[in-house]
Amino acid sequence: MLLNNTIIPSVRKYKHFEQALACASEYVLLSEANIGNLQSLIGKCHQSGKKVLIHLELLGGFKPDQAGIGLLKNYYKVDGVISSNLSALRSAKKEGLLTIFRVLLIDSRSLDQSIDIVKHNPPDAIEILPAEYACQCLELISRNLKGFDVIFIAGGFVKRKYLVDKIFHAGFKGITTSEPGLW
Repeated sequence: MLLNNTIIPSVRKYKHFEQALACASEYVLLSEANIGNLQSLIGKCHQSGKKVLIHLELLGGFKPDQAGIGLLKNYYKVDGVISSNLSALRSAKKEGLLTIFRVLLIDSRSLDQSIDIVKHNPPDAIEILPAEYACQCLELISRNLKGFDVIFIAGGFVKRKYLVDKIFHAGFKGITTSEPGLW
């Protein structure tokens, strides 16, 4: 996964789907799809030259077990997944999918646990939320994960251009946002 100050559109409303396909990002994150419309959405993304990321916890009608992950890869042709579910990420890694570990910063304990998880199960990237706090913690996280080849993405409450600039200035390589005006 190569990101260089990339804004990844997170499609939460179908009315913004075409706008996501037209944006500069190589990736589109389908945040609130379901197994009924997933194949059609992925087909349109691939026809537009986009790689598809799926947010596993928000995929309607889906169970993120080994069989489900296999279906995403082999039947639906998903390119990568975002999840806080370690078991699902392991299965996705085995299937050859891009894996993005989603970290919700609640307190220092959640931060420490997330760092430990990444050390033992390195994903391709880490999405840290909310973005404002992610900016404050990136240096600490990077220091603790020195030597690990992982990409940092910020997300959550990214609604304004000033925050986009702050995130990239802090050292993040990517941003996920559902704000179409920032795509």
